[in-house]
Amino acid sequence: MKNVLKFIFIFLMLSVLNSCFTENAGVINVVSVEEADALMELNNVKVIDVRSELQYSDKHINKAINIEVENDDLNTVLDVMDKNEPLLVYCNKGGQSERCAKVLQEKGFKLIYNLDGGIAKWEESGREVIVKN
Repeated sequence: MKNVLKFIFIFLMLSVLNSCFTENAGVINVVSVEEADALMELNNVKVIDVRSELQYSDKHINKAINIEVENDDLNTVLDVMDKNEPLLVYCNKGGQSERCAKVLQEKGFKLIYNLDGGIAKWEESGREVIVKN
């Protein structure tokens, strides 16, 4: 029963998200931890940690890749990415990911989600992070 309720919750969240965000293609969509979790649950987004490589290696959200917003090669990396693939960006608390989301928007990415409160809020909610041993 718990799995059925979880599925229904995720389905409803994604329905709301899709109806809101498809109208806002190219707009930066700030999402809560719960909304981000629902998107990730169904592998509906590529998760990008925009912090430094050192911060990423210390801890990160499961399945996130590291693309540093402060990297000189950021534009080169973004130029080879699929602009239609939904992206969820996060940092420690939201400042760096907000900057990165604006860069993504300027580069023509269509579905951009910025995790409100970053990994700090993610951890605070009790959700899993991968920690360096």
